[in-house]
Amino acid sequence: MKDRPLSNFFRWILMGSRGGPTRILILMRLRDGPANANQLATSLRLNYKTIQYHLETLLENKLVDREEYGYGAKYRLSQLTLENLDILDSIIEEIFGQEFKAGKQWARSG
Repeated sequence: MKDRPLSNFFRWILMGSRGGPTRILILMRLRDGPANANQLATSLRLNYKTIQYHLETLLENKLVDREEYGYGAKYRLSQLTLENLDILDSIIEEIFGQEFKAGKQWARSG
């Protein structure tokens, strides 16, 4: 792992509260490309307000960037997150275990 304090920061945001799993799902979805809150809510089958709340938390902590403002604002992974995907992957693997590892390999082969 690159940077221990950075790893601890990611763990605190993604594992240190009850909202962590939702934030992880949002980050995993944004790996596929930018999306607005409504698209995230639909694809993750979560309440729109829940998505908005967690996006704000991810924005405040610089894990996502907002491309526009207003209702259709799109969100994407921040440079910080993109540069530390290994940390994100290790957290996801720790939480989801072998299912994530298999899905990751499948995604790379397809």
